[in-house]
Amino acid sequence: IVRGNGKRKIAVFEDPNCGYCKRFERDLQKVDNVTVYMFLYPILGNDSTEKSKAIWCAKDRGQTWQDWMVRERAIPRNAMGCDTDALARNVELGRNYKITGTPTLLFTNGTRVPGAIDNKQIEKLLAEVKE
Repeated sequence: IVRGNGKRKIAVFEDPNCGYCKRFERDLQKVDNVTVYMFLYPILGNDSTEKSKAIWCAKDRGQTWQDWMVRERAIPRNAMGCDTDALARNVELGRNYKITGTPTLLFTNGTRVPGAIDNKQIEKLLAEVKE
């Protein structure tokens, strides 16, 4: 997901059923000039996996994610024939890096933040990254 010029970068592991992630996403809307590498990380139950598959298979993943997390719009269920192996790889990647909760934020300088933070904290951490 790119906002503005997308110059600053952040990676985020999130579960579609995570209430803290929804709060985080609302705050993230206030951050500009950022590229967000969002890893669907369905660890909160079977429903999380089903929602993640539907988001992954959506025509516009980023828009579908934003619609669900920020605007509380239903996720279209059109996952017919879509390859969702990437979700299993995301879970494996998260486990390898010992990501145990959502959201978990990773900045390009190696800073890792477990849990939701507000837009002011995000901006502060992005400013600390040396290009």
